[in-house]
Amino acid sequence: MTASEVWQQLELSLETLDAPTTFDWSRTAMLEFAATFSESAVIHLDDIRFEDDETVIGVTDKPLTQRINEAEKNRCVRIATAFRQAAADEGSEPSIIVGAFARMMLDEDLDTANRIIVEELRKSSDSNVWSLLHTPLYCRFYYHFSNRCGKHPGRMTPDTEALLLETLWDRTKVKNDIALSRQSTWWLDGSENHDLNAKACNLVSSRIFMDEPDYQDRIYPDYGFGGSYHYGHAGYYGPDVDPTSRHGGGRANLADGLEYNASDHYEAWLDYMKTYFRERAERGFFVECASPGYTKHTLNMVDLVYQYGGDIELRRLVGDFLTLFWAEWAQVSISGVRGGPKTRHHHTVYRNDGAGLIDFHLGGPANAGVWWYWNLINDYKLPPVVWKMALDREGMGRYTYRSRGIGEEENELPRPLGRERSLVVDTDARFLKSTYVTPDYTLGTQMDHPSAVHSHLSISGRWLGMTFSQSPDSRIVPVSLPEGPNKKGQTNPYELEAMYQTVHHERTLILQQSRRWYAVHPEWFPTNADYDQPIGIWIGNDWDRREEEAGWFFVKRGNAYGAIRPVLWDEDHEREHKQKTEGNQVYFNAPEDAPTVKLREDCYTWSEDGTIMCLEDKHSPVIIEAGRAADYSNLNAFKTAVLANAVALYKTVVPGDHILVYTGAAEGAKEITFNTGVSEIPTIGGDPVDYSYPMTFDSPFLTSEYKSGVVRIEYGDEKLQLDFTSA
Repeated sequence: MTASEVWQQLELSLETLDAPTTFDWSRTAMLEFAATFSESAVIHLDDIRFEDDETVIGVTDKPLTQRINEAEKNRCVRIATAFRQAAADEGSEPSIIVGAFARMMLDEDLDTANRIIVEELRKSSDSNVWSLLHTPLYCRFYYHFSNRCGKHPGRMTPDTEALLLETLWDRTKVKNDIALSRQSTWWLDGSENHDLNAKACNLVSSRIFMDEPDYQDRIYPDYGFGGSYHYGHAGYYGPDVDPTSRHGGGRANLADGLEYNASDHYEAWLDYMKTYFRERAERGFFVECASPGYTKHTLNMVDLVYQYGGDIELRRLVGDFLTLFWAEWAQVSISGVRGGPKTRHHHTVYRNDGAGLIDFHLGGPANAGVWWYWNLINDYKLPPVVWKMALDREGMGRYTYRSRGIGEEENELPRPLGRERSLVVDTDARFLKSTYVTPDYTLGTQMDHPSAVHSHLSISGRWLGMTFSQSPDSRIVPVSLPEGPNKKGQTNPYELEAMYQTVHHERTLILQQSRRWYAVHPEWFPTNADYDQPIGIWIGNDWDRREEEAGWFFVKRGNAYGAIRPVLWDEDHEREHKQKTEGNQVYFNAPEDAPTVKLREDCYTWSEDGTIMCLEDKHSPVIIEAGRAADYSNLNAFKTAVLANAVALYKTVVPGDHILVYTGAAEGAKEITFNTGVSEIPTIGGDPVDYSYPMTFDSPFLTSEYKSGVVRIEYGDEKLQLDFTSA
């Protein structure tokens, strides 16, 4: 394939083809095309899709080896095309500096590229050293284009290179405190992606400077104050401390009084990073779980360590970590959309940045944009088992994927000095992620132990709910409904900043806005807990059918069905029919009262555009039930099965506080009990939810015992074992 070749999408109606009236297109197994082309023509056919008005009939396939080979063969063309687009971007910051990188990659218009780099370097200051773009980009400029050790020397002028090194030193010298490398890898500064940004750059910049004659003997400040240098001010530093002389950090005294140069720092951060990736593989990735906004930033830093860490063992660990990350992504995603629980998923229900990264490795288009360019310039390759998992959703069938979460804070007050500005989540977190995955939908949540101590990130932007395979916009997601501008002054129709008590078992998810939770915050991050937000269920408008009946709302998209049931007692009816008693039971439920309450069927309204089901009661529990065409012949059959399920609210002592009891429609479904009045552990089939699940990853395709560091990935005849244990 040459750079001038382009893909074109062609559509052909089957009505234009001659076929017997009895021909069944849904049973098509092979197609042959006959056409006349010139001898020099090369035609590629890929992803031929057959569909009718509602369902996909089939998609052509290729042998796995052919797909892998084609992706490798056209990789350079895809990259060059993307960088050419980036170089042509005449926008302002930050795209202009990435455009300069693109020009150097293409070896084109180098005078302009050098001029832009110098202009951008001169804008560097202490106020932007926490930028997620600049420091890692400057490290990549060095390793690709420096005259000393770049892959492409001669493209960067000596003056540009000298200014690049000077700027890198100024941006990292204070943040690169060797005392931080001796702390737990679960001590996170600022937020998780910013923390990894700082520490990955500490490793790579130290490696740069230890080999640079003008920098290798320089001594770092190594203040030892604690985390978050230059991350604003830490507040009060104590008596006799001039706040104008501080670079942020905390009030600790962690420095040992010795002097350390770049080589010393590199060795310290090398050990730290090996521990970092081992522990993430052992316990379950990141606090910012599958964040659509921050995943690309976090993986940017993972890639920085992978490419420029300078150590064979570290490169092997990080390469295996990337494989684990994408295997986990593949087995919980359908149609390129990641299902299951997510954290820091802000402002929208359907942003999905992760797919834009793996698409390139699967042979898809390259993206050299500001936050994506780094994904094109490494030599990481997805192993065949991940290819299979990503491309054969139908073959993987249906299953439950459970995994341990991270992010529960150490409940230590007062906070030790040096940690005032940090998350400290070195705990066996009591968070259980659970997702039911099918070829047609996913349904999942993160279940939090009622007594868990949250960090300020683990309660941020929580996504849970249902995705449908045949449209990225078809989703069922609980949302909060702002009654005014948010903390940033933005006015949005909905937000994902509410917390939920949830329980999930296969095709059934029950959720309720949490009445209370407990969190430990850095001193700079205000609590601002909101336990009483208006709540809705976002459903959008991309449906084949949507119907209401008997308090349930039903939707169909392609081969999947969803049912939503807000549950609210009929208070007027119950108070009218309450038994009149004497003594203490006058104001409470009496022994003579019926054990359950009557349910209302009119406990929600619709937003003006019909996309959000608005709950009348902010703490109504909501049942979400899922189904497939493989299990029910049509939506009516699914409705009949769901409507036959008993939904009961059992009384407790206080009127209005109830215990929800529900059994789903699936054969063998287990009874779920869910206390809607107090924070209590739900039961599934009589067994309390086990938040301390014994597996870090647990599906038919991905398994690892908690903290073992040994991961098995398996699909079909492809097997892979990753070992993150210490050498």
